[in-house]
Amino acid sequence: MRTTTLILLAAALAAPGCAARQRDKMEKGEDDLYAQYQKTDYDKDMVKAEEGLSEYGGETKGSVSPKVLASIQDTLENVYERDFGRCLQKDMEAYENRWIAGTFSVEITINTAGKVTKVNMTAIDIKERKPPKGVPKDKFQPREAKLFPTCVEESAFKWEFDPPPEVEYVYTYTGKVGESY
Repeated sequence: MRTTTLILLAAALAAPGCAARQRDKMEKGEDDLYAQYQKTDYDKDMVKAEEGLSEYGGETKGSVSPKVLASIQDTLENVYERDFGRCLQKDMEAYENRWIAGTFSVEITINTAGKVTKVNMTAIDIKERKPPKGVPKDKFQPREAKLFPTCVEESAFKWEFDPPPEVEYVYTYTGKVGESY
């Protein structure tokens, strides 16, 4: 009985030391985990507004994951880019001239549901590049595309993005349209 009492007494005296060692071990593990986190590229991978132009092809405002940003870019290039050509076609028909081309930038705001809530044409240089039939080159005054901006705006409000951004997100798309490009 005396041996059992001594063992229990020794265990009781050692218990606080064991707990402290266990706590120290856990804290060291947390410190090691935190140090590993600090070495990751998570912060560098996030695209932030202050960075201006992103590697994904557009100017951004807000902060979304690289995966969502790549998805937005991919969706614009592979799904909605045809809307830009369709909108240019309206000016070509109005001017009866196939030689209309140029560059543009459009800023779209995408909400957390993936829907476009605001559209702003920030730059546009789309105009006739060659005179229409019957107009001499020396009398040619290139006309600018008038229907394109309104058409792009109307189209953009129908766009949806999946996965949606984590926050309301402003994306600037810069593109070229027309046959001379």
